[in-house]
Amino acid sequence: MTMYEDYLMLLSPPEGIKHEITRYKKASAKLIGNYKSMDSPAHISIQHLERQKPFMAETNIDRIEKDLNTLPPVLLHIDGFKYFTHLHNRMTIYAHIRITPSVDEWFTSIKRKLKIRKTIIPHITITRDISGNDFDQLWPNFRHKKLVEPFWVNELIMLKRETFAHSPQWTSFKVFEFRSNKGAANNAEAIISKQATADITLQNQINLF
Repeated sequence: MTMYEDYLMLLSPPEGIKHEITRYKKASAKLIGNYKSMDSPAHISIQHLERQKPFMAETNIDRIEKDLNTLPPVLLHIDGFKYFTHLHNRMTIYAHIRITPSVDEWFTSIKRKLKIRKTIIPHITITRDISGNDFDQLWPNFRHKKLVEPFWVNELIMLKRETFAHSPQWTSFKVFEFRSNKGAANNAEAIISKQATADITLQNQINLF
């Protein structure tokens, strides 16, 4: 019997964006070797719930679904790269998500619906928790990169795993759609953005670094 489970809620970008982020991960690995998050698919983390009783979590699913269905899809833009500084001279390089008033309002809404109190800094991790030396080697290759890519997010994905399993693995648990048209971008912007997203693979550079 499963006593406790962990849940992870995330936003998943389209395949073109995932492909582009994977290219940056692989280019980084060629310079510094294997690292945490190297094989993790591109995503934006929203909430991580640890040691939850399954029956308690699942009783909230209907409420969460109804609340999230009232959100509109959100248009996001990758806009270059930034980094987080951790304790003990550890660093994380990530693809920055541009924050506009409408994007900030959307994330404020999803935090309220999921009862999240902590600050969310939307980002897509490239290299997580690497050493200062590895960062010093990598960052000059990222700091002036002008990666600007728009993409739509239409759903929130919920994963789960057994907390105390011998080798816990994340598995898909639930998908919540954003169904509202309220506050959606105008048609012209939507058409331009979707076309730009579709053309990502045509803009790939031969060598990233």
